[in-house]
Amino acid sequence: MKTWWIGNLLLFLVVVPAVNVLINRTLTAILDIQTHARNILDNVVTLTGKLDEVPEHLAVTDEVVKQVAAGALRYASGADKVAELH
Repeated sequence: MKTWWIGNLLLFLVVVPAVNVLINRTLTAILDIQTHARNILDNVVTLTGKLDEVPEHLAVTDEVVKQVAAGALRYASGADKVAELH
């Protein structure tokens, strides 16, 4: 009978607080993950709204690259002619 009292006392003074701490840590981590997941979802929704403008920007970039390539070819051919003169 005395060992039952010691076992119950040990259960309520050691095991129950330890389980309580572990559950508290787990729930805190779960709530943090939930908060971060909501933030990620909000940012993804905002980001997808910005993606509508990407094709227009890519078209502008493509034109600029073509202009730079043409200028680079003109520069290279001019530099080649100058190098031949020297």
